[in-house]
Amino acid sequence: MLLQKLHRLFFAIKPALHVVPTIEATRRLYCPGRPVRGEHLHVTMEIFDDHIGMPERLVERLIAVGNDIDMPGFLLSMGRVVGTTQSVALRPSGRSTGLSLLQRAIRERVADAGLSSREGWTFNPHMTLGYHAGAAFARAIDPIKWQVEELVLVLSHVGETRHDIVSRWELAPELPLFQ
Repeated sequence: MLLQKLHRLFFAIKPALHVVPTIEATRRLYCPGRPVRGEHLHVTMEIFDDHIGMPERLVERLIAVGNDIDMPGFLLSMGRVVGTTQSVALRPSGRSTGLSLLQRAIRERVADAGLSSREGWTFNPHMTLGYHAGAAFARAIDPIKWQVEELVLVLSHVGETRHDIVSRWELAPELPLFQ
């Protein structure tokens, strides 16, 4: 019997390369279990159902959605580490207007395209650092900040620890408050 590969598509933002070492150091401090690989670190902005085989038509439609996103970049500050009994994640220090606006734009364009996100999924901004069996906790940390400058569409090969970036969209330069 041939096993069918599962694929999962999601829109995400990835950390700037210069903050990845700080994120990994934070992970080592708070999550001694199975780490998320540095190249897989991301914040999921919208995620879709798993598909057996490559969902070519969905990929095309999601690329069209991404092409329609016209948002400015923004500064993201991750200032909390939160652990559950299964995983550890970075979370924003507070409400991020830029993150909320980008997610809303994606969600609206996904709906306009007649698509829907994964059943039961809701936007809960976090970056998973790793997996472990431990007690729940929450800690404030020195914020890890970076300028979010791009949105990516990721194809995850479920169970293979492999992510392929299908497409990238540069966010517009952040506008200054006063001109």
